[in-house]
Amino acid sequence: MGLEPPTVLKRGQEHAGDPAEQGMVAPATAALLSSSDRTKPTATWSRRGSIWIICVAAVVFAVLLLLQLDSRISALRTPSPARSPQLWILAVLVLPHILLTFAMQRLLSYTFPWWSRPWSYRLAFLFSAGVTIAVWIYQLLVLPLTPTFSSLGSAVLGSFAGGLLATAFHDGLWEDTYPPSPRIEGEVRLHHQRVLRQLPAEPHGKRLFDLALAFIGLLLSAPLWLVSMFLVWFEDPGPIFFIKNSVGRGGINFHQIKFRSMIRNAEEETGPIPSSERDPRTLVIGRFLRKTALDELPQLINIVRGEMSFVGPRPLRTVVIYNILHDTPHFAERHAVRPGLAGLSQVIGGYYITPRQRLRFDRVYLRHMSLVLDIKILLLAMLIVLWLRWGKEYHGRTARRWLRLRSY
Repeated sequence: MGLEPPTVLKRGQEHAGDPAEQGMVAPATAALLSSSDRTKPTATWSRRGSIWIICVAAVVFAVLLLLQLDSRISALRTPSPARSPQLWILAVLVLPHILLTFAMQRLLSYTFPWWSRPWSYRLAFLFSAGVTIAVWIYQLLVLPLTPTFSSLGSAVLGSFAGGLLATAFHDGLWEDTYPPSPRIEGEVRLHHQRVLRQLPAEPHGKRLFDLALAFIGLLLSAPLWLVSMFLVWFEDPGPIFFIKNSVGRGGINFHQIKFRSMIRNAEEETGPIPSSERDPRTLVIGRFLRKTALDELPQLINIVRGEMSFVGPRPLRTVVIYNILHDTPHFAERHAVRPGLAGLSQVIGGYYITPRQRLRFDRVYLRHMSLVLDIKILLLAMLIVLWLRWGKEYHGRTARRWLRLRSY
């Protein structure tokens, strides 16, 4: 086959080997490092003090700007409560909140370095949004004004955007864990080229159907994106998205995008293993996202980019495929088409099935592949997510009867 025996690699093992990268330094270099470390605290405190002053100034400026803008906007409003503020006014209100949240998070992290970073994100968000909420309540109870709920929405949106900016500055907005090494990625692709000599043509209209439905889905699900992103970020501040390095059509590695539903660095100790339904690493909001399949929404981007389809074999990680190919070489057959957001093995077999069972169902799909079958599988997957999955002991027997496929 050309594949080496499977190995379980831990984080950082694939790129080890260079003594300089493993922390080994020459004695002369160590002496220079130790001498330079004596002046490091002074430089650190000097830089920290400068950043602290800048953050305080930014917080004061943002608060004053918010109060000034709010008074100007209140003066522009007519007494009629039916009239909503103009769009440009709400956009102007968002910008100071972005600055205020970002500056407040930096101020908290430098003033209280012993605090955990997630709390600095949360408190910065609550402080930024609380300024407008306090002004809103003051106008409602004291001043003869009728504040609008749209100003509160702009405050929450701007504060969240500032929190995302601070998150991107520190941790990034996506968590990419266990990417395959160039050797593993190349061997997996080469094995697929040997097994899949020629990729089959897709059914007519399948790509057009995917694009049209993906753009409609992105448009209609935009509010769900915002709510899901905020709930994930507020429960466990950090990256919003989780990147899975999966095998696509022809054995090519691609980045499968999902909402992060587990704690940060959840696989640091365990490695890339399947998670159980009651995995303690799963976030509270993550359980709901998984149950409703809302964590799969970002894969609409993969569909637009041509890396996935709405229906096809469910994608698996490249490092997992690398190990499966040693025991089941023909497992590569399932990658003759684009992986799907929903698949036959998913709606019939479920999540916890063996690779041979998964291959069996995917072969059935490849033999009967058509646009009509795709629509049936997609509707059935939606029915499972919205209704059947919430019942007890669902094993896919209902799906087999509805699809009327006898060759599984």
